[in-house]
Amino acid sequence: MKTLCPSCESSLVYEMTDSSQINLIDQLLSPAVLVSLGVSLCKTLKVHPAIGVVAGTTVAALIEITQSHQALPMLVNKQYRCDDCSHVFTTFHSFT
Repeated sequence: MKTLCPSCESSLVYEMTDSSQINLIDQLLSPAVLVSLGVSLCKTLKVHPAIGVVAGTTVAALIEITQSHQALPMLVNKQYRCDDCSHVFTTFHSFT
């Protein structure tokens, strides 16, 4: 489906990309971060750090399984710019 400008309804739009944009959620939910968070939390609570490794690995595995099966719908927003009227707008796409 062709994206149209909501302002002038032109089909001469292009997607704006930001190469410096980093998906923060993916970084925060990475296995390395979750394992280190589990270990840090266990050290704070004076529990053996191995429990934190197991808990962090388990949570990371569950997240990977959920994402690979795409059990949850994923919304992606894309920013476009119209060549005719220079209007910048955002659209949301759902991937299920």
